[in-house]
Amino acid sequence: MPTHDTSTSPVTTSMTSPEPHLGEPSANQPRTLEPRARPRPRRGPGKRAHGSIRRTGSGRFQVRYTDPTSGKRRTAPQTFDTRAEAQDWLAGNRTDIVRGAWRSPEAGAELLGDYLAAWLASRVDLAPRTVDLYEQVAARWLHRPLVAPRAWRGALPITIAEVELRHVSTTMVRDWYAAAVHTARAEAAERAARGNARRRQRSVHAARVWARERGLDVAPTGRLSPAVLAAWRADGSPEPAGAEGSSQAVQGPSAVPTPVTQAYRLLRTVMQAAVREGQVLANPCHIPRAGAHRAPERVPATAEQVARIAAAMPERYAAAVHLAAWSGLRAGELFALARRHVDLETGRVRVERAVLELRGRPSGFGPPKTDASLRTVTLPPHVTAILRAHVDAYTAPGSDALLFTTEAGRILSTPQRTVMFRRACAVVGRDDLRWHDLRHTGATMAAHAGASIREIQARLGHATVAAAMIYQHATDERDRLLAERMTALAQAAGAENVHALPLRRA
Repeated sequence: MPTHDTSTSPVTTSMTSPEPHLGEPSANQPRTLEPRARPRPRRGPGKRAHGSIRRTGSGRFQVRYTDPTSGKRRTAPQTFDTRAEAQDWLAGNRTDIVRGAWRSPEAGAELLGDYLAAWLASRVDLAPRTVDLYEQVAARWLHRPLVAPRAWRGALPITIAEVELRHVSTTMVRDWYAAAVHTARAEAAERAARGNARRRQRSVHAARVWARERGLDVAPTGRLSPAVLAAWRADGSPEPAGAEGSSQAVQGPSAVPTPVTQAYRLLRTVMQAAVREGQVLANPCHIPRAGAHRAPERVPATAEQVARIAAAMPERYAAAVHLAAWSGLRAGELFALARRHVDLETGRVRVERAVLELRGRPSGFGPPKTDASLRTVTLPPHVTAILRAHVDAYTAPGSDALLFTTEAGRILSTPQRTVMFRRACAVVGRDDLRWHDLRHTGATMAAHAGASIREIQARLGHATVAAAMIYQHATDERDRLLAERMTALAQAAGAENVHALPLRRA
């Protein structure tokens, strides 16, 4: 049996370690450990990237967040019962910031009246007369306490100018508007009652017209003699022609007074400016048709009435009535005319300026209402003759001398002109006329003479055709002539059943 010699066996046992893997350190080299990343600390349950929530001593939850404009920390305006409510508020606030809908808590904290004053001061594009008008409207309707009608909502006075912008709501605007309309209508009724009482006391005006129509020598104003009054009463106390219907310009009971419409437009404009500047999110003025104004139809004075009104005016202002009625100039344009603005050879008048009357300041001159108001108007020949006689009698020498002034040579103020004009209109039984109505007369006369809409627009100095249309009025005489011409057309066409009947004058 064979035996194995273990001494000569080539088999050896190796005690060395196996070859290390690639990239691993050998047994003779020290092992180096890479530093492990430090774990991010967990955010507490009240922490957020854009804000934080903490529990107060009362047990409620308070939210703080970062102002996106200043970077400062802000506190939510209220605390919350639960953490979930606080988290919802913080999430909503973050959404507003991302969407650009976030507003500073201080936005809209300014009073409406203070904001309006600052807004007016910044509107350098507005004419001084417009700024003065806005200030008057604001003082009368926004800064004034108004009471709503029928004692509703507790009849608490509403002074909307003393309310912060952010608190001016649609409901508040509605209540203010109703109170303003109620107040304006009540004041208009009081004025009408006082006017009717004055007209009853001045019933002698009808006697004056009656006396002048019969050739009696009576003064335009002042007391009438007892003999004239007795004769007028004996004749049945007749009213002057044209007195009936002279109040057709009075608005109906459902019409919104013009001053309230102006106040609403101003409020809407100011609130829209606050929206653009980020003071409020939306304009609260949403009353349907509240800003739309429909001017009441007025009965313009006829050519005969214009002549009679001019005759009843003081002599130094009689030519102004003729000029206003036949040229269509605004009152401010007319009383700003100087010798250099009038060419009596060609009968042309250049409008370059207007009288500027501002509260608390002396009267002066400024630019006309619009750029379209800078114009040249040609006068009818008979008005040119009247104006030439006036200039020779009452206008001082020099190219800058005003055509119409007071006896002291000063600018005639609006109150002075109004008093004289009302007295003259009362003499002819047209108490409803205003000086501005002479401008309506001028437009109507131009239309009757055949002027087109564009020609009337240029003559009156209007920037738009729509503005010129306001000053055109139909008259009974014009309507009668139109009816007669229609019959003539029918007769010319050979209609057998058309018969021309005489039309009686109304």
